[in-house]
Amino acid sequence: MERIDRITLDAIDRQLFAGAVIRLEQDGETRYEKAFGYSLKTAERQVPMTVETLFDLASLTKLFTATAVLTLVSKGKLELDVPLADAAGGKFAAQFAMNVSSQLPRVSAMLKTTTVRDLLTHASGIHYWYPFYADGVGSSFASILETVLTRFPQQKTTIYSDINFMLAGMLAEQAGGMALNKAMATLVCRPLALECCAYRPTPAQNTAFAATEFGNRIEMKMVAELGLRFSGWRPLDQPIMGEADDGNCRYFFGGTAGHAGLFATARDLCRLGTLYAGNAVPGFLPEALLKEAVTDYGNGRGLGFQFGPRYPDGCGHTGFTGTFLYVNPGRRLSLSILTNRLHVPEPQNIDPFREAITETALEMAGKQ
Repeated sequence: MERIDRITLDAIDRQLFAGAVIRLEQDGETRYEKAFGYSLKTAERQVPMTVETLFDLASLTKLFTATAVLTLVSKGKLELDVPLADAAGGKFAAQFAMNVSSQLPRVSAMLKTTTVRDLLTHASGIHYWYPFYADGVGSSFASILETVLTRFPQQKTTIYSDINFMLAGMLAEQAGGMALNKAMATLVCRPLALECCAYRPTPAQNTAFAATEFGNRIEMKMVAELGLRFSGWRPLDQPIMGEADDGNCRYFFGGTAGHAGLFATARDLCRLGTLYAGNAVPGFLPEALLKEAVTDYGNGRGLGFQFGPRYPDGCGHTGFTGTFLYVNPGRRLSLSILTNRLHVPEPQNIDPFREAITETALEMAGKQ
């Protein structure tokens, strides 16, 4: 445990992030939990990090969306290997006005050839990212997606894509028959007793947020590189707190999306990880489906989960804001490493830090 402390404090000294919360669970029991540094650190104000601090999970939202989709599969409302055109009894395709396929030929073709499983495993071949918010006020998701598929044709390969999970979130809405924030609460958060996990959390839920960027500096450059414009950026002199850092989630989807937007504590995140680590919740997802989710089907992809050097002997996911979940079913272990890595003068790659913490956690897990 002292080693985790030393590694984390050294990373803060090197300005890899302003603060962090680390939690380790094994067999559903807490082995370690501690907060470090600051959730907000500016010249005017410094707020200490606590284990109750809410983090913008960014792309870790994808694991929750995948869980919502799998819950609908277990309820018989979705099938993993059905084309999107037929998913949810055709209601999913209907929202794209697919009865006039000539207006959206590429979207129409994508829906007919892409399955629900393809979205969760990133096997759809859809382009990795596009700023939907920069394509004109009032433009529909379907029309912008047609533009994306025209400019970046669908490939026959695995591409890690935010758009896959934007679609997965919309799919959960249609199959669940409710808005995504309600679907996430009903299908995932309540069954798993996630106390703080939510989209657009209110002060009544928790007023302590980990700050992220000072405006969307990184996305501004990405938008400019595509030759696009956007005039609604948040101020560059104010840290983003309590709202999604991700541009598509914040500007286009209003804070609720399948690929980003959830906020949670390290405890909530570990509870999700513990589910997939082999600690099933009675009456929730069947064991066979849980095991399927954490199986590598090739190219380092499970159903929402990633595999590779970041996740030795296990799987997990990262979030752009500095969030990380590691799951090891063999050791029934769940590790959440939450940092505000964008809340520093120069954001850096923090993978070496994550690897050091994960290695230490595995050593601890072997000492029972």
